[in-house]
Amino acid sequence: MMKKTGLAGFMIVCVFFLASFQPFQNNGKHQGDLTVIISGLKNDRGNVKIGLFNTADSWNDKAEKFKGAVVSIKNRKAQWVIRDIPYGQYAIKFFHDENNDDKIKTNFLGMPTETYGFYKSGATKFIPPGFDKAKFSFESGNMQIEIEL
Repeated sequence: MMKKTGLAGFMIVCVFFLASFQPFQNNGKHQGDLTVIISGLKNDRGNVKIGLFNTADSWNDKAEKFKGAVVSIKNRKAQWVIRDIPYGQYAIKFFHDENNDDKIKTNFLGMPTETYGFYKSGATKFIPPGFDKAKFSFESGNMQIEIEL
């Protein structure tokens, strides 16, 4: 009788453990890898600064961005792989820092002379989109986004 009770208890613990274990989870949230490719850059000089944002406040520089990177350029293309990010809503913005000064270079009128852009709208010379227009859903174990300039 004691052996059966012990075995039943062990099996119940195993069932609860296996039921609570799910791959691709972090604190109960699904996660995966996102690859961002920016192609069609003017040249291979400098690098590309990319930000991944998960709130309107971070998008508007009122809070810290979710993730950011400085990516080298090869053959007028930059690629950033972001591992283990939770599923959710994100937006991407970037700029090509040709002279490595960590700022978007502008002309005398204040217009950017270095390429910058956003996922869903590519490069732009006008008003940037808001977070709600720029956001996309990340709900896959692996997702690739290409921004062609």
